[in-house]
Amino acid sequence: LQFLYLIGLRRKGTALATMMRSLLMLALCAAAHGAVGLHGPTAVPAGWRATGGRAAPDAVFHNVMLGLKRGNGAALKELVAEVSNPRGAKYLQYPSYEEMGALVRPAAHHTAAVKGWLAAHGVAVVSEHPHGDYMKVSATAAQLEAMVGCELVEFEHTESGKRVHRAVDGIRVPDDVAAALDTVTGFTSFPLMSMSGGAVAAEAGAPPGELGGYNCRVTPPVVRSTYNVTASAAPSGKNIQAIAQFSGQYVNDGVLAATCATSVWEMGGEKCAVSKYVGDKNVPTEEGAESMLDTEYIVPVSGDHETWVYTYASFDFCGDLQTFGSDVTGESTHPTVISISYGSQYIGACPSESMARFAADVEKMAGMGITVMIASGDDGSGHVSRQGVNPGKLSPSYPASIPHAIAVGSTYWAEGTSGAEEATTSFGSGGGFSWDFDMPSYQTDAAQQYLRTVPDQPTLAFAKTGRGTPDVSALGESFLIGT
Repeated sequence: LQFLYLIGLRRKGTALATMMRSLLMLALCAAAHGAVGLHGPTAVPAGWRATGGRAAPDAVFHNVMLGLKRGNGAALKELVAEVSNPRGAKYLQYPSYEEMGALVRPAAHHTAAVKGWLAAHGVAVVSEHPHGDYMKVSATAAQLEAMVGCELVEFEHTESGKRVHRAVDGIRVPDDVAAALDTVTGFTSFPLMSMSGGAVAAEAGAPPGELGGYNCRVTPPVVRSTYNVTASAAPSGKNIQAIAQFSGQYVNDGVLAATCATSVWEMGGEKCAVSKYVGDKNVPTEEGAESMLDTEYIVPVSGDHETWVYTYASFDFCGDLQTFGSDVTGESTHPTVISISYGSQYIGACPSESMARFAADVEKMAGMGITVMIASGDDGSGHVSRQGVNPGKLSPSYPASIPHAIAVGSTYWAEGTSGAEEATTSFGSGGGFSWDFDMPSYQTDAAQQYLRTVPDQPTLAFAKTGRGTPDVSALGESFLIGT
């Protein structure tokens, strides 16, 4: 099998000239724009270099997302705790779509400030979330530079040759706009590119490792048998399931149909296919291993349910997560469970503002009865990740580390296709304690007991009071997929 690891990268250090340029530009922006900072400067990942070029003034950026500050944050947290507690009186009593909108809708003066700011720069709102907490706009480079006060600089990925235009010197906006926004995304974070195994090993000071071979003994019927998924256990109804695909991964519907033909039980078969695509256009001729793995198992294994696929092709993973959050909660009919197989164990791979905002998006989903399940990573304890080394530290994967998501680790059978499952050995199933999110109260007792009793704790630093992952584990290697 060939796996695509579309993960960001960063090597040690940043050129002094680049650092000085960033500081100078930030100072110039502050002086010229007369505004306050919304986002700090973006660190340029290793493997990217400034070409000296800039975005053409009339170049259009179509996926600029504005995350407005939601109202009643404390009330939302309380609601989520109540509907998620099996012992509580309000367990699973989710608010209606309209009630959720009334709860989180931004203050009217915040919405007015943002729209006034956009209008002053001649930028129209392309779409507005029904709950008012996201706006999508399309703007030229000249408009964006005027709005945030800094240049859109051209960068090239030295290994792949990919070029992007990014504002790396921070975002500054008028004070009333800064008070109204959590995030502005779509032109600040870098694509998640893979670092070769040799480059990662060189950073770690170790010889390159080799990915173990796969004998592809896991198939959809095997998964159904292992976890006792029967037709009666998966009744048809209003449940909708979904996956999200990012960074150039797509589903080949023909290959999925062939898998269904050999794997599906007697259920009519009409729903053993993707029912709906949301977001960017799916390109079936450019199928990706990750997307095919997800759909070839979630669709035929689960029964006669609708399956949606959320697609994001911009290679801006950190920003695309927020577009995804807006898309999922933007319809009153929505999936009840969503699977995400992407993430990074490199500390700082996504800006802290974006991480906090998407965590809030997942919290909102939890309040709407949407379960988000995220793979816990492929880099073990996360000292050496596919993006590079976390110096002196261990780190779990984001976004699996979000408190209201369910982080899923990987197991395998040591022998055959049945029996006890063990932690996978073909790759390092990710886990650990988050540096970005505090440990939820429901984990405290178990985590403290673990830390008191585990005999050999790592010498590298880890966040003992951070959210722990994974939450659960299941079969995660030797899957047969069609491509």
